[in-house]
Amino acid sequence: MNTKSKKIAHETAAPSLVQGAWLRLKSLSLSAQFLIAASLIVFGLMTGVSLFVAAQVEKAARNAAGSAGAVRLQTLVAPLVEPSENGAFRFDDEFQARVTNLIGTGPPGQRIINIKIWSADGRQVYPSAPTEGPALFEELEQALAGRTTVSRTTVAKHAYTDEEEAQSLLEVYSPLIRSPEGKVLLAGEVYEESEVLERQIAETRQTSMAGVFLLSVPMLSLLYLVVRRGAQLIEQQRRTLKESLRNAIELSVENNRLRLLADNARTEAGKLNERILDQIGADLHDGSVQLLTLLKLRLSDLVTPRPDVSPEMRDALTKILDLVGSVLDEVRNLSAGLVLPELEHATIDEALQLATKRYLEITGRETVLTGCAGTDLRIPDLSICLYRFVLEGLMNSYRHAHGNSHMVRCSFKRGRLFVAVVDVGQRPVLSSKREVQRARLGKVSQKRRVRTFGGRVRYFPRRNGSFVVASLPIGNVD
Repeated sequence: MNTKSKKIAHETAAPSLVQGAWLRLKSLSLSAQFLIAASLIVFGLMTGVSLFVAAQVEKAARNAAGSAGAVRLQTLVAPLVEPSENGAFRFDDEFQARVTNLIGTGPPGQRIINIKIWSADGRQVYPSAPTEGPALFEELEQALAGRTTVSRTTVAKHAYTDEEEAQSLLEVYSPLIRSPEGKVLLAGEVYEESEVLERQIAETRQTSMAGVFLLSVPMLSLLYLVVRRGAQLIEQQRRTLKESLRNAIELSVENNRLRLLADNARTEAGKLNERILDQIGADLHDGSVQLLTLLKLRLSDLVTPRPDVSPEMRDALTKILDLVGSVLDEVRNLSAGLVLPELEHATIDEALQLATKRYLEITGRETVLTGCAGTDLRIPDLSICLYRFVLEGLMNSYRHAHGNSHMVRCSFKRGRLFVAVVDVGQRPVLSSKREVQRARLGKVSQKRRVRTFGGRVRYFPRRNGSFVVASLPIGNVD
């Protein structure tokens, strides 16, 4: 049980160490991460290059050693081999003595240690090895084919003495005796010391590694400086972007605050405007309408036939009475349009119904109301806005296109409320500049009133009438 627990703990600890190292690496700066990654890559590549160069140098050195060994065999051993009477070759005591004299010759570190001679069938003919039969191996086959090959005694190819295996000698296989036709009859094998070769290879490796190090360090230093400069520039730009983002967020917050203040101010202005209009309507009804009514009653008494009123005076008073009656009707209509019904708890649909009902009370004409808002939203200011818009649109149509039929349409699509006032019949005609100015002021007031709630108003005059549409974003109304 303890062994299993230790194994599980070891398996879970290994990923934790890797994750910890990865987190520490990610916490370093960009230039430090680049230096670590570039060092691993560059030193790895340069080490591979140095090993490749050392291998090529070693190969070239071994080929040179093989050529030197082949020359030794041809110049020192080949002249000692004499054919016998039966067509074979003699390897008598005299030959052995001469070959023995060659052992140990050569410069230090490249001395000849042993010499062997092989026949074309793969038998070792000198020194004789009667217990072994013919054995062809790759190096011997290459030599019998006329090529010089180099190997080491550490790679087993045939029987070696303990001394040969311990010293790791250099083996050179080369053609020794050829027939007149060029066929290799005997192949020679010379064992040489490899101290000089090993020393040359080691020096080459050290030189290549030193060259790689001396080349890699300045290159990495230059790359590190470039990357560090780029990292500093990136960090500076990052700080600039953070500062810009912070400023943009602050500006956005300030803009939202100012927008809310502006919306609130616009809403309050609309409320105040409606209160003022309501107060004006009440004042007109309580003051001017009553005064004009009394004046009309007094004039009505004066226009009746009386002995103290001349006919000329009666005609003048009749004209004044008609004028007062016309003014009284105008003031009454104006007062009726300004005074608001109870809209504090009315929905949008109820506000539209109240507007059409008020239009019926003022003009005596019914209006068709189609569609609905589809929402139970109760916002007094919005209800007042729609009430004013519909009533003013109907009154404008009544004044300028009296004979047309009127209707109100309401619909709700994609978060927006559409309310349209339509008159169908003849195209509205404005007979005087006063009516044109009055219609223009009415349109401006309608646009401002709807714009208070983020909506817009569009007018579409047509040959058979006209219609005006108000579009309000109900989803954004708070």
